[in-house]
Amino acid sequence: MIVKRFPDAFHLTALRQTLEDLGAGPDLVLAGFMTHMCVAATAQGGFEAGFRPTVVAEATATRSLPVPGGGVVSAEALQAASLAMIGYLFGTVVDTVDRLTP
Repeated sequence: MIVKRFPDAFHLTALRQTLEDLGAGPDLVLAGFMTHMCVAATAQGGFEAGFRPTVVAEATATRSLPVPGGGVVSAEALQAASLAMIGYLFGTVVDTVDRLTP
């Protein structure tokens, strides 16, 4: 069992070692909540650890967030921006699980 205490599931956990011990990788499929934080941070951590992260967009979600000084960033806008950032920098983003390649 991996206990995650930070947004990046690789940070200060045995996740990398566990995956290596299992012979998993280098491809890594990610899903989860708080796309803008936990999913993005784990994609970055996986990338930095030598994995090739793929995020399944339909298996992620986030929520609206307040903007400093007033206003709100909608969940839809934050989700789209987060997935774009992940795909641009740290891995691949596919829209559905059916788009995963074996």
